[in-house]
Formats: sequence, C-alpha cells, structure tokens
Amino acid sequence: MKLNLAHKNILTSACLIAGLALSGSASAGLINDDFSDGLNGWGGDVNYFDGVDEQQAFDVNFSDYANAFSTDANSVTLSTFDATPDEQWGVYLFQEFVVAADSWLLSLNVDYLADDAYATLVDDNGDLLHDFLTQGLSVDISAWLGNSVALEFGVEDFDYVYDDYLTVSDIAISQSTSPVPEPSALVLFSIALIALRQKSKSRKVAS
Repeated sequence: MKLNLAHKNILTSACLIAGLALSGSASAGLINDDFSDGLNGWGGDVNYFDGVDEQQAFDVNFSDYANAFSTDANSVTLSTFDATPDEQWGVYLFQEFVVAADSWLLSLNVDYLADDAYATLVDDNGDLLHDFLTQGLSVDISAWLGNSVALEFGVEDFDYVYDDYLTVSDIAISQSTSPVPEPSALVLFSIALIALRQKSKSRKVAS
C-alpha cells in the first residue's frame, strides 16, 4: 500500500537534499538554461512506488526516466507516470549555481496541472528565497551576488491518476544596467582619491 501524504512529503524533502548533495559543486552561473543540450548541467530525482515499497532514485540517469523528464525548445517538462510496475509519483529537477557578478533579474515561465507542483529558488541551506508560482515569475537576484543558490522544480501525484505535469520555459538571467564595481575596482578608486587629497594638501602647504 502506498504511503500517506505526510510520509510522501518527508520522502520528498529527503530526496531533494540528497540529490543536491550528490550533484557536486555549484557551477559559476546557470548553465544550459535553454535546454539546448538536453539536461546537461541539471540534476534529477524520482520518487516511485515499486508495488511493495516507496523508493527514491537520487541524481538519476535521465535516459532511464525518459517518461518523467522531457525537453523541447527552451523548455523542460516533468511528468508523473505509471511505468508499470513502478508508479513514478514524484519528479524533481534542480541546478545549483553561483550568482554571477553582473546578474540582476532571474525570470521564467511555468505551465502546470498537478496535485502539487513547485518552482522555487533556494539558498545553499535549502531555505526559500523565491516561489515563482506564488510570488511572481521573476526575482531580483542581485542581493545574492557571489552566493550559491539553486533552482528547484517538482511535480507530485497524490490521486494515483498520473496525469500531472510541470513545464518550465524561458529561463533567463538579465544583466544589471548598473553593475556593481568589483572589489578591486573599489580599492583602486579609493587609493586614487587618497592620492588626490594628499597632492591637494601638498599644494596648499607649498603655497
């Protein structure tokens, strides 16, 4: 018999934490955000019922779950699937990355029909930074420059019909029109100001 909703939620959290841990170190900047290279750079987990017990597959080989993950032009779709005898009731996709220095607005589009679905941005502790389904399809990420964050997408079935899906498309990071100076630039600027002040003082003393 399948586990109840509370147990599923516990499995979901464990699956995502383990999957992110196994996905390796963060990339410098989001890569393959248009899915032109399939799911390269992304990690995925699947929760399924094998007819006896609930199982979790961490950091999966996507070719083994072609019915759960599919890509198209600039989009990816996560789908629950009754792959007899395995009922794939939870499908998750994620990528951890470091917010690049010139990053400003992270945006995406979503389409979904599911018992439960989410598209979120979280910090490296797994704490929520932005929920794209409830807080808007774009977020200013300039406050997290240089920090490690992760995009997480998920779809789950609880009614055993397995017609649930989540499509994420048009992921983009806009560059700031007023980039924050690099620390080295600020240091050089400060040194130049000090030098100018010293020169100005010297001229006053000489006069």
